[in-house]
Amino acid sequence: AGHVRVGPLDIQAHATPGHTPGSTSWTWRSCQGGKCVDIVYADSLTALTNGTYRYTDAPEHPHRVEDFRKSIATVAALPCGILITTHPDASDVLERAARGKLEDPGACRVLAAHANERLDALLAKEAAESP
Repeated sequence: AGHVRVGPLDIQAHATPGHTPGSTSWTWRSCQGGKCVDIVYADSLTALTNGTYRYTDAPEHPHRVEDFRKSIATVAALPCGILITTHPDASDVLERAARGKLEDPGACRVLAAHANERLDALLAKEAAESP
């Protein structure tokens, strides 16, 4: 993983190919008033296709499913105090903010579990549609 430093902030990049091959998720620690929290920006882990592309037999990406699984595991294992996602509804960030409870240390694991479920469903659908 690479690092970007901006002043005292150390932002770490995590390759998380999934929804798109070049996806990158980011983590950093934010401190204010003596309190620190780990923040995760998780790029999309949603398994979607355009109706033509298939995860299981894409010759241009032979390790696509394996890479996707690694990305999901990476996000599940990140130090997760506040989770931010590309689509706010994927992490319930707006609902958590409205309740005044942005912090949720289990949010990355929940996101990863849902991503695994969606990927499993898509792979089962592809298997059922195979000639």
